[in-house]
Amino acid sequence: MPPLITTLRARCSLPGVKTSAVVGIVVAVLCSFASVATAAGYLWTRADVEQPLPARALPAQWPGKDGQALRTVPLPTGELVTALPAQTGGQVLCQTLDQERWEALLGGKALREVRDGACHVLTTTSEVLLALDEQGAVLRDPASVDVAGHPGELEYLPPKVNARLDVRLVDAPASAQVHPFLRVEVSGTGAVDTLTESIAREVVSAAMTPGPALPARAADGSIPLQRPAPVAIVDAPWPVISWQLCAELSRALGGTGRPRFDGRCTVRGVEAVYTDKVTPRVFPEQIAGRPAVVTGNTVAIKLTDDSAQELTITGARDPRGLAEAVLPRLLGR
Repeated sequence: MPPLITTLRARCSLPGVKTSAVVGIVVAVLCSFASVATAAGYLWTRADVEQPLPARALPAQWPGKDGQALRTVPLPTGELVTALPAQTGGQVLCQTLDQERWEALLGGKALREVRDGACHVLTTTSEVLLALDEQGAVLRDPASVDVAGHPGELEYLPPKVNARLDVRLVDAPASAQVHPFLRVEVSGTGAVDTLTESIAREVVSAAMTPGPALPARAADGSIPLQRPAPVAIVDAPWPVISWQLCAELSRALGGTGRPRFDGRCTVRGVEAVYTDKVTPRVFPEQIAGRPAVVTGNTVAIKLTDDSAQELTITGARDPRGLAEAVLPRLLGR
């Protein structure tokens, strides 16, 4: 007889009860414990999969280490939202919905910042990332969705607390200045697929209100000349920047401007170029109240204190005088 059964027989035997009966009782009890243990293990596994993730505390320091605070930016209309400089795109995406609407959508206090050109939103139970991109993400098994009249693709990521959605906003081909796709990524608790669709739908509806289409671009990058009402070039779409540069250079120099899609214009041999990707440098002078540096026939002006946006004018006989003449209107003064 096996040692376990022998021990059980010695400890559990009762007068008048046969050994076979004792063994049967023991086996039944052991099976009962095994069933309870199996059930508990199953429930633990189910709870681990389906139980909402615990809420986390919001960070005391915000923006985060690599984030940028929101600044007031103009919101473009029509297709121009897809032609924003990198320093501006994330700002616009974060601000298409106001603070109250973000918190209503996400169900609690929301913190917003711009990180690596994307809009980053954080609550105690969810995290959202929105970015304009040249191409959509490579999704594994997406479902087709309609996002405010634009085609989109949505997928879950295991363990179904993450979702990604791509929306094609315009048919124009992608380029360094045109980002036809909006990418939305959400992680958190609850129905993240529904939340992701809701965020995308509201952002697209708010960002693409009726407005102008993207201008046609020639092979050399030039676009048709327009003379729009004066607006600041800071945080404006690329074509708008080019048209404003042409308008102000033509007003100061005479002649007709030749605008390009990428934020530059040439008038009578003088070229003005906008950029938001500049290596930090020293601006020892002041022109029209802004930090500047003059080298030969070139002047560079730092347009804002809280971004890398810069304007360079090259080829003028008097670059300082020209900059002083055009800069106030280019800054919307």
